[in-house]
Amino acid sequence: MLQYLINITDNTFVPAMIMALLSATIVKSIPNYSKKIILFGFIVGFIAALIYAVLKRNTGFAVREFYDLGVIIPWVIIAIPLIIVIYLQKSTHSRTAKFFFILLFVLSIGLISAQFLPNLMLYPFEFAVGMDSIFNHDYLFKWVGYGIALLVVLLTGLFVYRTCGRLSAQFVFVITSLSIVIFTLQNSINILQILIVRRFISSQPWMMKLVIFILGHVNFFTFIFIAIVLFLAIVLYVKSKTISLVGSNPAQIRKLKAQLRSDRRCALMIMAGTAITAYTVTRARYIFEKGVELTPAEPVTPNADNLIVIPLDKVNDGNLHRYGYQATDGTLVRFIVIKKSENAYGVGFDACDICGASGYYQRGDQVVCILCDVVMNIATIGFSGGCNPVPLKYEIIDGNMVIRPANLEAEKSRFK
Repeated sequence: MLQYLINITDNTFVPAMIMALLSATIVKSIPNYSKKIILFGFIVGFIAALIYAVLKRNTGFAVREFYDLGVIIPWVIIAIPLIIVIYLQKSTHSRTAKFFFILLFVLSIGLISAQFLPNLMLYPFEFAVGMDSIFNHDYLFKWVGYGIALLVVLLTGLFVYRTCGRLSAQFVFVITSLSIVIFTLQNSINILQILIVRRFISSQPWMMKLVIFILGHVNFFTFIFIAIVLFLAIVLYVKSKTISLVGSNPAQIRKLKAQLRSDRRCALMIMAGTAITAYTVTRARYIFEKGVELTPAEPVTPNADNLIVIPLDKVNDGNLHRYGYQATDGTLVRFIVIKKSENAYGVGFDACDICGASGYYQRGDQVVCILCDVVMNIATIGFSGGCNPVPLKYEIIDGNMVIRPANLEAEKSRFK
């Protein structure tokens, strides 16, 4: 339950808040076409996400990193024009310009939707992994965690949208513009991470420090957006408490009082939603992860021929095995071994290009990165890319797995 409560919150909170802010901005900017723009943009994003999800589930063709690049690079490109459009559209009466503005708004909603919807579509297919039957409590609890997180995020986004409707257009434009800048920064870091992992660019020390910082502070952007929507809620709440009750007759005053009560409830609902979100990504994450510890690495040393030899019958049980080699400078270099099929083994360092030497652990029939909780496809262990362990060369000789110490020494810097 906690796993998917956390995963859905991580995946949807920031996009849902930026979509709520952008939708409110569209309503204030182009009220006559706002519903059509938002709906059409969402449908475009939904179709893109659905195509990817179907391909991912049924073929080996879809690669998430390439899909993400196809979604977030266009967002980074349109971010600045989008901010400009937010401020210029009301002062422009040209039909061509209006068409361009509408197209840009539709594209922005579509790109946000396409970014977070694939995981929402694919997560339910993971619920039954490692289970003999779906008729058990564990399967039900996963759905409960999924549903609660989605409900909290959607309701918080809805109340953020309603709050923006009660605040001035200029104020909402400023907050939305700030949010677009922050969301674009987050996407830019994601692009950088993918380019480094896929080796499209050579990583520089500052790049790795930035990516590792973000991975080590997974709640960084979530808390920024929590602060933004909390600020909106506080502004609306203060406004509802300080506005003058002026009306030409008692009926108008009663109507105003009812509206102010509604505003306060809306602000309080946002505060409740952000409090639940903050608890989920902090305390709930701690509860979920606190029991995860790396098993001690079994020490290995070279034999007389300067080879590390591991009998296959020690690793043929299908479980994850962790080994540690003492390098010449004293660094403990860890590597993992798991049997993938009848004649294939997954062998790699207990580290990856993204999360460093945080390590992997076994959860049921899954191998999981301890830092980012990404589930490895066991069949791909031994291949580079994504959050996979860095591959380690090995040989099978006379019923033994043979690893050369030189290959371990070459990667010892990862474990310092």
